Amino acid sequence: MAGLYINQHLFFLLEEGQVLVWNYLKHEQFLLNSAYFTELLHISETGTFNDSSIMEELRNAELITETPPEKTPWGWDIISKIFHKGTQDIYATNGATSPEEVAQRYLDESTKLAATQPPPLFLEKPGKRIILPTPDTRQLDKVSLISALKNRKTSRNFDGRPITLEELSTMLYTSFGLIHGLEWEELTALNYKTIGYRKASPASGALHAEEAYIIAYQVTGLEQGIYHYRPQDHQLTLLSKGNYEAEIIQANYHQHHSKGLACGIYLTCRCDKLWWKYKHSRSLKAALLDIGHASQTFLLTATALQLKTWITAAFQDSIVSQLLQVDGTIESAFLFIGAGHGTNQPLPEAFLHL
Repeated sequence: MAGLYINQHLFFLLEEGQVLVWNYLKHEQFLLNSAYFTELLHISETGTFNDSSIMEELRNAELITETPPEKTPWGWDIISKIFHKGTQDIYATNGATSPEEVAQRYLDESTKLAATQPPPLFLEKPGKRIILPTPDTRQLDKVSLISALKNRKTSRNFDGRPITLEELSTMLYTSFGLIHGLEWEELTALNYKTIGYRKASPASGALHAEEAYIIAYQVTGLEQGIYHYRPQDHQLTLLSKGNYEAEIIQANYHQHHSKGLACGIYLTCRCDKLWWKYKHSRSLKAALLDIGHASQTFLLTATALQLKTWITAAFQDSIVSQLLQVDGTIESAFLFIGAGHGTNQPLPEAFLHL
């Protein structure tokens, strides 16, 4: 027999005295006792086997192979590779191929889902409520889409001038608010039960797992502090008062060029919303895309209001979770957006002096 090799697409997890091994390429899991795990260790070290019966079981399960592993280039760490490869080719069609079969399969899955308890559609946070001004979209009517697209640029120069509460209200409403209302008229007219709602940006399953947390630095008519946006009634909930500019800069890995922002927004993802409907980790890929869609809508809206914007995914998650009062697991920050007045200078001032 030729030399034996460990399947390169495995990861291992100790679980209740046994070893869980996951073939993340084929989406298969096995629980191994110590004898099987020891045999795998021996094969990994020597390329040979001790127990032929165990070896055959391991080979039949495709945990070992006689083919040397391919050296596929990968520029990130192993965790990213597991996520990247382990979220590919996951959907089983169960033989459904025709339009009628696919529709019936979707109906069956939806019926099962309807019998379960969904997570809350909207969050209710304790704290003082602030009623936002009615959004004023007249300025947006004057700006063409191509103009907003061309003028949207990453700025790393802000001058500390305030924005108005009306401007913040408009940006929140158009980007994260219920601009279509709560009703999904096309579906309710057909007597369909809906579990989601629509915003200006697309979202997986119309669940809109994103939440917006506003850091108010210089907003006329609004106390400095951290707020949670309530799309259900277009209000803010005050989570904590104070000037958090220095703390946010530190939490965002000392990106000092964000000094002078009028406001910042952390976009979080409520993972519980997505894993309720989509059970596989591939939905985390969709969550990242959802946040990107929502952020671009905000950036274009802010640009149309003649504001400068900046965006980053580089921050210390644990510190941000504490600031936003979220657990960091069920709900976690994915992105930070800044808006304010300044120039289109893409390089920080400190860089220009080097």
